[in-house]
Amino acid sequence: MKREFAVVGIIAGLALGFGLGWFVPSLLETGPSASLLSQIQSRGSIIIGTSSDWPPFEIYNVTTDQYEGFDIELCDLIATEIGVTIEWSDMTFGALIDSCLAGTIDMIAAAMFATPARGEQLAFSMGYIRTNMVMVVLENSTITANNYTDLIGYEVDVLSGSAEMWELDYAGVPYNDYPKADVMATNLVANVSQVAFVDEPVFDIWAKIYDFKVIYTVLAEPCSLFTRWDEPELMAVINKVILESFSDGTLDALIDKWFT
Repeated sequence: MKREFAVVGIIAGLALGFGLGWFVPSLLETGPSASLLSQIQSRGSIIIGTSSDWPPFEIYNVTTDQYEGFDIELCDLIATEIGVTIEWSDMTFGALIDSCLAGTIDMIAAAMFATPARGEQLAFSMGYIRTNMVMVVLENSTITANNYTDLIGYEVDVLSGSAEMWELDYAGVPYNDYPKADVMATNLVANVSQVAFVDEPVFDIWAKIYDFKVIYTVLAEPCSLFTRWDEPELMAVINKVILESFSDGTLDALIDKWFT
């Protein structure tokens, strides 16, 4: 992973933010006196929702009883900027948006793509990294694909609520969706399914353990952090940390650590 990898994500994130007419106002508007940021500072902790089966973005280390990963370390920087600790709320990926809307978590950090559909529900930060979506099969598989519809007739697995699931919905391709990603890897090994559609960094981790290969790659939207639309003060801090981390090389160091 090179510096350009992060640059593409940030530029794309800025473009999406401007396109939705949100990014600049969020940095300038003044929130209410009892803003979420004020509540977080009074509480002394920020509650962040994640789904810890998506390495190298977020992983739960059972040995150390700690959360680890690229998103985890980025959120550590945000918590430090605010002056609070992090309370991690680990759940299925598909439950994250509803939990944020309900106010049970303050923000989402889960390698979540900044799509227009998600922007209709929650505010998203500038993009901090951009990856691909990939179709994964066993190394000895003879399956090939040049488009989504080439998958029709095969058992295809996706993560519930993921952008990959939405892509297959739009293309009219049947799939099996699971709340946790590790099931998809074991399904491939056991020949329960023939294809898993995941983020490319997840495949990179799987490929160190299993004999998998990629048969088709799709450029994805940038990854962003999410919070509620009516909390511009918190989002301003999130964007400030992302910008400064890019400018001082911190994001590059995290990319080198977790993606190379």
